Amino acid sequence: HESSLTHQHQSSVCPTRALTHVIISNSTIATIDSIHMKRSNMMTIPVCCWMGLMLSFGRGGSGAATKPNFVILFVDDWGWGDLGANWNAASGFTPHLDAVAAEGIRFTDFHVGASVCSVSRAALLTGRLGVRTGVVHNFAVDSVAGLPRGEHTLAELLKPAGYRTGIAGKWHLGTTPGFHPTYRGFDVYTGLPYSCDMGCTDTGGFDTESSRKCPRQPGPFTKDYNLALPLYASTLNCSGGGGAPGGNGSCNGDIVQAPVNFSTLSDRYATFATEFIANVSVDPAPFLLYMPFSHIHTPQYVAPRNSGRSGKTGAAGHFYDTLLELDETVGAIMAALKASGVDDNTLVLVTGDNGPWEVKCALSGSAGPFLGTWQKREGGGGSSSKTTLWEGGHREVGLARWPGKITPRVSNATVSSLDFVPTLLSLAGVSMPTDRVFDGIDISTVLLSGDDSAGHSTLFHPNSGSSGVDGKLDAVRWNHGDKQWKAIYQTGGAPDCTGSKGNVTTHSPPLLFELGGDPAEATALDVTQPEYAAVVTSIEALLATQMHSVNTTLQSVVNYNVSISDEPCAHFPKSCRTSTTPSPPPGPPHPQPMCTAGSWFNNTIPWEKTNPQPPFQNPISAASAAACCAACSAKADLGCAYWTWLSSGDSCYLKTSVTMGNSRSAPGVTCGSIYPVR
Repeated sequence: HESSLTHQHQSSVCPTRALTHVIISNSTIATIDSIHMKRSNMMTIPVCCWMGLMLSFGRGGSGAATKPNFVILFVDDWGWGDLGANWNAASGFTPHLDAVAAEGIRFTDFHVGASVCSVSRAALLTGRLGVRTGVVHNFAVDSVAGLPRGEHTLAELLKPAGYRTGIAGKWHLGTTPGFHPTYRGFDVYTGLPYSCDMGCTDTGGFDTESSRKCPRQPGPFTKDYNLALPLYASTLNCSGGGGAPGGNGSCNGDIVQAPVNFSTLSDRYATFATEFIANVSVDPAPFLLYMPFSHIHTPQYVAPRNSGRSGKTGAAGHFYDTLLELDETVGAIMAALKASGVDDNTLVLVTGDNGPWEVKCALSGSAGPFLGTWQKREGGGGSSSKTTLWEGGHREVGLARWPGKITPRVSNATVSSLDFVPTLLSLAGVSMPTDRVFDGIDISTVLLSGDDSAGHSTLFHPNSGSSGVDGKLDAVRWNHGDKQWKAIYQTGGAPDCTGSKGNVTTHSPPLLFELGGDPAEATALDVTQPEYAAVVTSIEALLATQMHSVNTTLQSVVNYNVSISDEPCAHFPKSCRTSTTPSPPPGPPHPQPMCTAGSWFNNTIPWEKTNPQPPFQNPISAASAAACCAACSAKADLGCAYWTWLSSGDSCYLKTSVTMGNSRSAPGVTCGSIYPVR
């Protein structure tokens, strides 16, 4: 029998005489001359309607999904001027990215939802500013939570529409069960839980600070950054998650390297992406691939083949070597789309989380013409890029490519990473949730019809850590007529290469700039003049309306608490945090070849075990202390190497260290961290 869709096409579109049909499944597109059909969910479609169907859904390879695929390439600490197509200084260092720009839209006025890591990532994935999601500053290594569970990620919203979802790279929105990427709509994940400077490695990388190499000897140590930077590989939820958020457990069992090997990390990301894309030959479902790269954040690193590739020396050489490696990875992803036959049915979006990190000097990139000159001259110096409200902090590279759908061009539309959620949901045919307000808009007509007027007339930019109240909307962009007005209420506080933070100043009335004639934000206009006073009045009315919306609609609250028991730790050598000198009692014994409770346990000190499992008790008893050592010492096949005292601040605790043969998990190992109760 024929579906109602078929009958509708026959009666309203196709001539009565055109009754020839092809058979397809409702999840697979097939070419007329080579039908690939499944035996279930069949429907017949008149041949005369076939070309219309193909034009409606885009052209993919044999077996390609009808809904479009989405690839989001999200670079860390990437300046607007770090793309050759944008700025001559980067010319020759981004050939693959420049090709994406040439084959699609290159936005000149693209912005992100904040100018710092976690906040910008939350904005992209939810389409909402931090004043709504609660994410107003970065999450820590030992954060107990992350992006609130009540906030919907793009991946969570696309999953019910049949999308495969994958992420490779820097997450920085929570590592514990419930907040790990595979709890937030992603089927598979490989990458770092946070920035690549938030842990030590054996390779170190290049940074302006002291070496971040992990210590070689068992602790305690007299240096920071002793928690090894972990690399995760996760599928649904995580191996130790214990199910629901708030339950016992962790995602530590999914750590496959600790510390991560920087020299192979970019290749891991490229392999993950190419395999994920190639899987369309097995699973033709549409896909979302989110690639939040670790590059070009410091410490910077490259594979040996890319060391010195830029031809530059010193810190600039490290930066441009890294930029070239980033571009190389992008090239591999674009090649995979073509090789898998899905290039023509895939929208690729490219941007970064925030502008360059000026305090890193020559290891940071370029904001191009967006210099924040007022800060440098009138504001006492300091940075005008990452973490600030200046254009160099939130104006980013913006590219969109979709062969056959997007006409290559340069666009001056004012658009934002906040727009990704509403736009991709629209293109996927998914309804937006109606229980909340989104700050992004659907820019489909900008992308597909070339209508630059369909961008934003107003954008709100939050404080992102330099000064002022985190998350407060202290900068407003207003396009009115042919003018691009911007008001800034808070300046200063972010260090530049010299360490100067400038003067931390709250401005009332705000500084006012006209970006069309002054992209460097060099000259603040005299807001006592009637023309400019009227602009400020209009901007303040827009801000008041925005804050009314924020305060009268759904808002989430973030748990920013930290706990050492929630830091990623794989129980690898050099993996768990150590610090400086342990605080007595008790005094630190030398590392022991075998763990004996008598060497450390004292009944006069109350002890507790994190997430105790039998035979442990909480607080620890003499019997359970002995059981801990017995369990560790008995696991010779796991290489129980030593036990030692470690400390963090004034909390001395015992850490039994094992070397696991299986890096994923080791069932039956009950040793871990035991803390004296203060």
